Amino acid sequence: MADLIRAGDRILFQGDSITDCGRNNPAKDAAPYGYGYVAQLAGMFAALRADLPVDIVNRGIGGDRTAELLARWQADCLDLKPQVLSLKIGVNDLWRKLGEWNGQKHVTLPEYRANLEKLCDQALGAGVRLLVLVSPTTIAADNDDAINLELGGYAEVARTLAARKGGIYVDARTPLLKARAERPQVPWTPDGCHPSTAGHALIAAAWWRAVMG
Repeated sequence: MADLIRAGDRILFQGDSITDCGRNNPAKDAAPYGYGYVAQLAGMFAALRADLPVDIVNRGIGGDRTAELLARWQADCLDLKPQVLSLKIGVNDLWRKLGEWNGQKHVTLPEYRANLEKLCDQALGAGVRLLVLVSPTTIAADNDDAINLELGGYAEVARTLAARKGGIYVDARTPLLKARAERPQVPWTPDGCHPSTAGHALIAAAWWRAVMG
């Protein structure tokens, strides 16, 4: 099977804190990729596919919802002219249902669907060749918590939208839920939401399987 990623592609990773992961913090030696799944994927490309040089760009911002992405989409996506867009967003859209943060309100499922579709359509219209939608993962520590179960609907929106737009869906949620249930002694998400190094490895592995085969 031919590679979906081509030599010379710019791969733009977008999303919230799970993508951001301190990407602007040189004091922690995290720049420019952060310390999460984006950094791990950069390492995997270098180690496993040295024949496929790519330009990896991380523009995730902690706390963002789809609404914030729409507001900065021109500068932080369209102007960067990526050939590949990887988008992981949705946790904060729902999390705000538990309480506002910095004036941000809950983004309902229909609003999330509309926002995500706008983000995808604008990116595809600006020349993105390959769209990769990564599922939102978890919010609370308990897999069966009501907010986690509700987040499954947001993941389903990402899945169906990826199919409609001819993109790739990365199910990062299912392996993370499975790992938390089967090996609770591993701190996959120490606060219930933000992944540990092991949690980020699960996301990176899911991305690699879906996109690189």
